[in-house]
Amino acid sequence: MWFIKRLVKNLFANLLKGLKDNVKIIMVGDFNQLPSVGEGQILKDLIDSKVLNVIKLETLYRQGNDSYIIDLAYDIKDGELKTDYLNKKSDYNFIESNNDSIKKNIELICIKALEKNFDYKKIQILAPIYRGVNGIENLNVMLQRIFNKKSKDKKEIYYGEYIYRENDKIIQLVNMPDENVFNGDIGIIKEIKKANEDGNKKNEIFIDFDGNIVKYTPKDFINIKHGYAISIHKSQGSEYDMVIMPISKSYYSMLYRKLIYTGVTRAKKYLMLVGDKEAFVKGVKNENETPRRSNLKENLINFYE
Repeated sequence: MWFIKRLVKNLFANLLKGLKDNVKIIMVGDFNQLPSVGEGQILKDLIDSKVLNVIKLETLYRQGNDSYIIDLAYDIKDGELKTDYLNKKSDYNFIESNNDSIKKNIELICIKALEKNFDYKKIQILAPIYRGVNGIENLNVMLQRIFNKKSKDKKEIYYGEYIYRENDKIIQLVNMPDENVFNGDIGIIKEIKKANEDGNKKNEIFIDFDGNIVKYTPKDFINIKHGYAISIHKSQGSEYDMVIMPISKSYYSMLYRKLIYTGVTRAKKYLMLVGDKEAFVKGVKNENETPRRSNLKENLINFYE
């Protein structure tokens, strides 16, 4: 259809162009989460047009049937929190903290998790902003000290203000299709080879992405960052055994319903919210996201009339 080619992101337009008439396409998604990084709101427009067949999936498989994470996610989606969100559950806890104590409480949670032999690779801290006391950059500095302490047995190199160390958790920031690694992928530094070591002319970092070992040289270092704490946007499409989410009034307009819902639904087994309950309630009620201009819904309706 001509209007889809004009109004939809190139990737989806090219997909439709490549399909033959006898091919059925099935899209699976949740428009209550954050919209796509690119333009438009394709899934929501397709559903809201009511001209395509839509099946609503009701059964959740990420969590168990008795999981409070599911109940909380539904409450957030509906914009109405129940009073027991402050009560500790088997898979959930809300640790009330002011802006100055959020970071310290996250530290204590992570230390206790390690003491219980929890794998640090399966713990993910999700935050909405990069700068500030409780921002991603600052949290990663602290979390590296907890999860991957400096050791004479681990080689490390400096890149600007960052220290990359063997066994560090890393997030990929851009697509590198030739290496089969993509934006948002999480890996572990398996080896560092320093310049002038074994004849090396430059520093090299080898990162393991679920068995796919990718070599990075200094020109590629800009494409990675520490991945102990990442943005909620980067977490879309992923799941983690334990999710820890700071909730701070300092996050301002970045606390809104779809963002909180997306972060909460990344948790598979345990969810820890650390922060201000007033900020949390306000964020859940906040539907003020940047509006996206799209005529896709209207054009679909007109096309099928």
